[in-house]
Amino acid sequence: MESVGELLLVLGKTVGLMLLAFAVMGIGMVVFLDIWAKRHTANMIFAIFLEQRSLFSKLLKIENEKVYLGRGDNKEEYLLDTSKQFWAWWPSGLPRMVQVPVRTHWYLRNVPEPVDPENVSSSISSRSLRMISDESMLRSTWKDIRESVGGPTSVRQGSSFALILIFVVLAIVGFNLYLTMGIKSMLGG
Repeated sequence: MESVGELLLVLGKTVGLMLLAFAVMGIGMVVFLDIWAKRHTANMIFAIFLEQRSLFSKLLKIENEKVYLGRGDNKEEYLLDTSKQFWAWWPSGLPRMVQVPVRTHWYLRNVPEPVDPENVSSSISSRSLRMISDESMLRSTWKDIRESVGGPTSVRQGSSFALILIFVVLAIVGFNLYLTMGIKSMLGG
């Protein structure tokens, strides 16, 4: 009986020492990663680039209030603007307790000015676009307008509604074409 008790005591001490070693290693790893991330991001900026069909990010070194992507003759120069920067956690994919906040800029590839993440404006919101393109919403709106002005009825009503619907669709298509051309010119294509 005494040998079983001694065996359990030795086994308990061994498991306790192993757990203590794992805890020390875990704390050491967290401290090491924290120090490494802070030293690695000193004088760096996290740049997120939007290209034609891809999105990529890179930690870039700040040199003379500018950042450079690439090396040699293919080096691209991008400007910094503190009014357009925001903070992001780096390195992504790790637990928050070992990540550090890093200054971040959004860029369109080959456009040196950063994108302003706070002041992204559009002439139409996504909700307005949905309401404009919703056929039942358009029908009820035009019905309300006709009733309020005492507009045409029966056959003329159907043809005028079709004509108005065609104009609305053409306006939406024209607006989409305008936005597409504007995005292409911003991307340099």
